[in-house]
Amino acid sequence: MAEADDPQRWLDLAYADEAIITQLDDGATDAATGDGRYTSSLSAPSTVVSLLELLDLEDGHRVLDIGTGNGWTAALLARIVGPGNVTSVEVDPAVAERASATLTSLGSPPALVVGDGADGWAPGAPYDRVHATCAVAEIPYAWIEQTRPGGVIVTPYAPGFGSGHELRLVVLPDGTAVGRFTGYASYMMMRSHRHPEWNPAPLAVRRSTTEIDPRTLGYAPAGADLAMGAALPGVQARGHHDGDTYTLRLWSPHAWATATYRPGRTVFDVEQAGDHPLWDHATTAYFQWITQGSPGRDHYTLTVTPEDEHVRLHRPTNTTTPR
Repeated sequence: MAEADDPQRWLDLAYADEAIITQLDDGATDAATGDGRYTSSLSAPSTVVSLLELLDLEDGHRVLDIGTGNGWTAALLARIVGPGNVTSVEVDPAVAERASATLTSLGSPPALVVGDGADGWAPGAPYDRVHATCAVAEIPYAWIEQTRPGGVIVTPYAPGFGSGHELRLVVLPDGTAVGRFTGYASYMMMRSHRHPEWNPAPLAVRRSTTEIDPRTLGYAPAGADLAMGAALPGVQARGHHDGDTYTLRLWSPHAWATATYRPGRTVFDVEQAGDHPLWDHATTAYFQWITQGSPGRDHYTLTVTPEDEHVRLHRPTNTTTPR
């Protein structure tokens, strides 16, 4: 619908607190069909505001914006800190071209760059803030290198085990960054960080049963997802429904596992294959999380160094005061 057809309805749609899909299958499918893989969108306003608030922006801050998309967030950033202080990076040339036309029509557009956001944009560094509108499986170290000490990085974080998270990092003078998980975030993955799809390799399968309902792990809260993900780095975990049957799938490049709930059963089928018993490791990590007091996502920190990153429990919730 065009704005001129019904201005009020157009405004209601534009400002509704819902995401609007603007691209399917990296542009290979007409977005009007609504049938395909979501690859670019206009995020829900409440989600946009949540990430912007975490940035603690000040007038004059230099901002690196990852994932220009339609340009809305880049325009908001430019309004807050000034258009000359914002550099926005978009991987898709067609998406970037549309955003450029829109932002130019508004006057004083921010600097737009076509490239992989994982590389940041070194010519514009150092930045005071880095803001991402796509989820990453791990923090690109280029973002930390290009952010001044004390600067803030805000991004959706989705390493692959369960839910995604809002993450706020602060860059330290020694070239590391430390941050906390502040809430839930469901975003499309950065293209270079997309997770592999479920495609179990033809490995020798070990079959067993368990009394642990697979939904216990599959429906676990965000804190458990972080704990299990930290214990199983590089492992993907997703639940799959087939009618009343639920299967938790876990997979990595060299191993996979399934645990299946079926109604009326008191024990559940487990299949594991590869060099690691992923179901066994996941249940061990889950019950370790239970013994730590079932801490929420906000009790975990992420530390990023030039070599790797680590999720750690910051403050267990089962501590007691000595009498």
